Amino acid sequence: MSIVITPGPTHLRPEPTPAGRLAASLLSVTVAGLADPQRFRRGKAYLADNAIARLELSEGVLLATVVGGRPDPYHVTVTVETVSRPEDLGQVPERAHVARLIPRADELLFSCTCPDWDDPCKHGVAALLALAGEFGSRPELLVSWRCGDVDDRPRTKVGSRARADRHLRLVQPPPPSPFETPEWHEFAGDDLPVPKCIVPTGALSLPAMLLDRTDVAEVIRSAWQALARFNPNNDDDDDLAE
Repeated sequence: MSIVITPGPTHLRPEPTPAGRLAASLLSVTVAGLADPQRFRRGKAYLADNAIARLELSEGVLLATVVGGRPDPYHVTVTVETVSRPEDLGQVPERAHVARLIPRADELLFSCTCPDWDDPCKHGVAALLALAGEFGSRPELLVSWRCGDVDDRPRTKVGSRARADRHLRLVQPPPPSPFETPEWHEFAGDDLPVPKCIVPTGALSLPAMLLDRTDVAEVIRSAWQALARFNPNNDDDDDLAE
């Protein structure tokens, strides 16, 4: 069963409980240790701007919808290694339970639909900070997220997984090069050689062009021709004469 939360402004939340305040603080500290300072600041800014539209919490999984700079929102998934429910835990956790249930950095995995490859991205930071804020008055949410039946779940190797390993588990295979699409071949024709160097596929900062005086297609063709002939790893001049 999942719990859907619509985060609201901080001043409208109920008064935090001692256990909830501890849970919020400890989770925020964990996030701060995971993210680089710039992304942590950006994540806090998203939170301050009420950009987290929705949180959905279930056993071991946090789903978040974050409104960013694009028309479509970003979708964040944060998974956590679940643990057995403490035997002495009642309906609401106490501070001793909170200290045991807050996850470590190596127990968290992030995924986001944004193009930022960092782990976590600013949207992931914002999602967890929003969840931390909800913990303040509702520390029982920590139990719903962290506790579950772990008998059949693969356990994380504590302390042995680097951040790079977490990142590799989440990153999807890179998209095919745009220069291998039928649209590109139709535009460029078959007379251009295949490039021998890595071609950036992201957005490039280009100078302004006077479209009424410049043949933009010819500019792109010329740039591609020069790039395709450039091979920094090959000392054989014969390739340049192709």
